[in-house]
Amino acid sequence: MTLDRLLPDAAWRYPERPAISDGVTTLSYEDLSTTVDALAGELAARGVQRGDHVGVSLPRGIPAVSAIHAVLRLGAVAAPLDPLDPDERLSRMARNAGLAFLLGRSSVQGFHERGEPLPDGSLLYSTPDIRAHTADGGYLLFTSGSTGWPKGVLLSHENVLHFVRWIVAEFGVGPEDRIGAQSAFTFDLSTFDLFGAAMAGACTVLLPDVLRGFPHDVVSWLERERISLFYAVPTLYESLLRGGIEKTALPALRVLAYAGEPFRPRPLERYLRRFPHSRIYNLYGPTETNVCTFERVPANWTAEQPLSIGRALPGLSVDLVDEDGVAGNEGEIAVSGPAVFCGYYQDGVLRSRLSTIVRDGVRLAAYRTGDLAVRAADGRIHLRGRRDHQVKRRGHRIELGDVESVVGELSGVHGCAAVWRPAEDGGQIWVYVVCDDGVDIDRVVQDVHTALPRRMAPDRVVLTPELPLTDRGKIDREALASAGN
Repeated sequence: MTLDRLLPDAAWRYPERPAISDGVTTLSYEDLSTTVDALAGELAARGVQRGDHVGVSLPRGIPAVSAIHAVLRLGAVAAPLDPLDPDERLSRMARNAGLAFLLGRSSVQGFHERGEPLPDGSLLYSTPDIRAHTADGGYLLFTSGSTGWPKGVLLSHENVLHFVRWIVAEFGVGPEDRIGAQSAFTFDLSTFDLFGAAMAGACTVLLPDVLRGFPHDVVSWLERERISLFYAVPTLYESLLRGGIEKTALPALRVLAYAGEPFRPRPLERYLRRFPHSRIYNLYGPTETNVCTFERVPANWTAEQPLSIGRALPGLSVDLVDEDGVAGNEGEIAVSGPAVFCGYYQDGVLRSRLSTIVRDGVRLAAYRTGDLAVRAADGRIHLRGRRDHQVKRRGHRIELGDVESVVGELSGVHGCAAVWRPAEDGGQIWVYVVCDDGVDIDRVVQDVHTALPRRMAPDRVVLTPELPLTDRGKIDREALASAGN
């Protein structure tokens, strides 16, 4: 099985079932597959070949979904891009990934200015530059790089399918389900929306982008569209609490899954109390492996209890390794198995970033995530922050995630982020907090210093109306760290 077979198989099994809906247009599986076949033919006629890397830079919607499937149908590599990204960023991503073609509404630097028109109104741009070729095709996503420029993460068909098979089985996804698709196609959460739905014959329901910034409207959308499965980052879930989700009847919503960042304990507990008959999942994994561990949050869990990221998905191994790569019960999370990516594309060349680890004296190739964790006696894994979120101030090593956990539990605080700001004296810890209306910031500052040990106390507490988010919905800590006073 390959990704390009999912849609034709669904069209054969469930031709009349709804495949995708954007609130205005709904296509059956037969209609969507026919649309994809036609677009694939147009792309082939214009030179797209098996193994080519093709960027899909279209607004989030049915045409973008069709384009991704059409590229895969040709045995090419699909690389979703955000058309709202700056031109320089898109150009750098295209060059690093070795894109041969760009499917979009406008060109970027490095591609011919004039594109060949397609029947759906989009344009296909080609490049005169040397282009990459991946014989077996696949999927290409971009993730943040240490240089500030995104890295192209090449995923094989099997990398993606390993996750998709598991999540469809674990969630019990079927043709009657309606998957609430809120994630950008550039984010790995969207692989469930696109491919999990097709594998199960479920309907992907796209959240209109105009609703995203209005939590009340998103809650109404969940109710109106009878969403049964929802997969999002905790930041969005917390905004829905402010949007009245606790007061809205959502009888269809049977699975809520989150990933991307930790869920603050008290808001998570509110979801457990609000949806006692629904399953809530904590999914963990970087883009390079997609989800590699999972934990179904126990119905009786409370905010006072620790919450693990669970255990490895079937077929994967998750080790905790020390600086030398030796596996034990504490250390950096290292993942091995069929979900681990093929490598990063840089200047059109695929480069491996796997490390060698040692488990029981045996050397293995694995991806080291940068996340630190411990394994409990029951085998569950508990996160302990990141290597790059540890700072050293006045001789004390401090995990910024610990600071956030304490501050986030204070009365009146419903959002916070701790960042490290370099300074002449070595650096400072600043905590940005989002508080309820009318909260006395002086009291919040006092509470922060009371709740934290002196060695961990922030140098400054900043009240902000909202925390900046990345295009993936996570808190943008880089923006906060570089913000003015």
